[in-house]
Amino acid sequence: MPVARRGAFIDLDGYDRLCAQAEDGERLEYIDGQVFRMMVGGSTAHHALTRRLDNLIADRLAPDGPCASFRETMRLEAGAARFYPDVFVSCGGRVVPDPDMKGVASATVILEVLSPSTERYDRGRKWLAYQSLPDLRHFVLVAQDQRRIEAFHREGTGWRYELLQAPDAALRLDAVAVDLRLDEIYAVVPMLATESHDRPPRPVFGPAHLARIAGLKGLAVSRGVEALLAELDGDECAAAVTVLVGMAGPPAKEPWKAVLPERLHHRLDTALHGAA
Repeated sequence: MPVARRGAFIDLDGYDRLCAQAEDGERLEYIDGQVFRMMVGGSTAHHALTRRLDNLIADRLAPDGPCASFRETMRLEAGAARFYPDVFVSCGGRVVPDPDMKGVASATVILEVLSPSTERYDRGRKWLAYQSLPDLRHFVLVAQDQRRIEAFHREGTGWRYELLQAPDAALRLDAVAVDLRLDEIYAVVPMLATESHDRPPRPVFGPAHLARIAGLKGLAVSRGVEALLAELDGDECAAAVTVLVGMAGPPAKEPWKAVLPERLHHRLDTALHGAA
């Protein structure tokens, strides 16, 4: 997980001072008054996939269009938050190269290559903050240890979840008119260049992760609810997360009924309020 710098909450001016003092290659992200130091380094697969995604997207963007792609060295300014996505596409007006320009203020597509140290952060707090970007249309999570891509596509006030694993699957980024096949994305990682059925799929969402996202969304997570979450399998956890990230505004009166599978609804009142 990214390391949060110790100390009291700081304002943007304090964040800018920390950035000016940062070592070469160190990336500091800023959410809700807290600074997160992104771990320097990364696997060769992570670097190869990041470079590959950026190159593929840049080659397919309309040459005279308003969109431009960036890698992790360019800062994304999302309201009062500051991020360094692995790859993102900005279409908020033509970005003119300028020596004094240190960040971009809009993103239409964001892609994060998952790492063990940052996956919880990317899926949780960072993703929730990204949802506040009014121009964001696609948020994509790319696994580096298996051929697996997850995409969240904005639809109205919510988000549609898509899982891509099939050999002929393609990631469609309609907002920027770019399609990417899994084969061409993973061609730069030899062990993943062709689909292998020898590697079992790695569970992505678990009850603990689901409870954490629910808390960030403002849902009460009682011990009774935690017990129900522990009964969910991987597919049910993934479906529940899809509902949670698609929630807009404050929680509804009975949000857990929308999140949990119907088979657990008859035990929900007891879980929330305790036995009568």
